[in-house]
Amino acid sequence: MQHLTSFATIAILVALSPIVSNITRIPIVVVEMLLGAGASYFMFFTESHAIEQIAEIGFLFLMFLCGMEVNLKSFKELRGKLLRRIVTYFLILYSISTCVVLYFKLSPIYIAAFPIMGVGMIMTLIKEYGKDQPWLNLALRIGVLGELLSISVLVILNGAYSYGLSLKLYQTLGALLVFLLVIAILFQVFKALFWWFPSLKSLILPENDGNNQDLRFSAMLFFMFIAIVFLLDLEVALGAFIAGMIIATFFATRHKLHNKLNKFGFGFFVPFFFVYVGTTLDLHSLFLDIDIFKKALMIVGGMISIRFFGAFIAFRTYFKNFQHLLLYSLSDSMPLTFLVATATLGLNLEIITAQTYYAFVLAAMIEGIAFMIGIKMIYTFWASKPRA
Repeated sequence: MQHLTSFATIAILVALSPIVSNITRIPIVVVEMLLGAGASYFMFFTESHAIEQIAEIGFLFLMFLCGMEVNLKSFKELRGKLLRRIVTYFLILYSISTCVVLYFKLSPIYIAAFPIMGVGMIMTLIKEYGKDQPWLNLALRIGVLGELLSISVLVILNGAYSYGLSLKLYQTLGALLVFLLVIAILFQVFKALFWWFPSLKSLILPENDGNNQDLRFSAMLFFMFIAIVFLLDLEVALGAFIAGMIIATFFATRHKLHNKLNKFGFGFFVPFFFVYVGTTLDLHSLFLDIDIFKKALMIVGGMISIRFFGAFIAFRTYFKNFQHLLLYSLSDSMPLTFLVATATLGLNLEIITAQTYYAFVLAAMIEGIAFMIGIKMIYTFWASKPRA
C-alpha cells in the first residue's frame, strides 16, 4: 500500500502547483517538475510501478491533447510563398542540427531535440498576448506542423534504436508508412461521409448529451489507436496523437468536448506526468555536477540559435521589424513537453545517460522561465512601442 502514499503526495503537489505558479509567475509545467524534484529530494515520494504506469497514461493523454491542436483542415491555408518559407525553415533547422551532431559527435537524439516543437507554451502566450500578434500567429501555424513532424521523428528514432539497421527496422518503417496512408484514406472517407450525412456527427456526439457520450467516444479513440500502434510495434504516442487529430479535424466545433478534455487532462493526468518527471530528477547530482548545467545551457543555446538563424533566413522579410523576428524565435523555442518527452524516450532507449536526461529536463525549465521573461521584456519595453 506504500504506492498509495506516493500517489497522495503527487496529488497534493498537482493541487498546489497552480497556486505556486500564480504567486511566482513561473510556468506551471516548470513548477510541477520542481515540486516533484523537491518531493523526491526530501524523500516524500517512493517510486512504484503503479505510479509509473499512471504517469505513462498522463504522457499519452498529453500527446492526445497535443493532437487536438492539429486540425488538418487548417493546412489548406498554408500555400504559396508562406508554405515555401515554412519548408525552408524546417530544412534549415534539421540540416543545422544534423551538421552540429556530426561535427561535435553528439548523440543522434539531438537531431530530434534541437528542432523539436510544441504548441503548449505558444497557447499560453496567445492567452496573454492575443492571436492577432503576427509573431504568435506564425508561431502557432509552424508549431502545429512542427509538432506533427516532431512526433514522426521520434517514432522513427524509436524504431532505429530499438531494431538497428535490420529487416525489423524496415518492416517497422513500412508499417508506419502503411498506417499513415490508411489513416489519410480514412480521413478522406469520413470527410465525405460527414459531408453527405451531417447527422452522423450528431449521432456520434449529440448536442444534448446527458450520458457523457462525447467523453466515452474520445476515450474509445484514445485507447483504440494506442492499441493499434502497439500491435504494429510503433511508438504508442503516435496513436494518442492521431486520436487527438481526429477530434480536432472532424469535431472542431464541439467546444464543450474540447473544454472537457482539456480540463480532464490538464486538471490531473498531465500535471501528474510532469510531477512524476520531477521525481525522477536527482537534485543532489544537479547541485554537484556542473556538467549537467553546461549541457543544459548547450541545449538551450542550440535550440534558440538555430531557430533565430532559420527565422532570419526564412522570415526576415515576412516580419515588419527585427523585434517580431526575435519574439517569434523565443516563442518557438519552448517545446517543454516535447523536450521532456524526447529525454524520456532517449533514457528508455538507453541512448542517453541519466546525466544527459537531467540536462534535457533542466533545459526545459530554463527555457520556460528565461524565454517567458525575455518575451515579456521585449514586448513591454521594445516591440510594443511604435517606431518612427
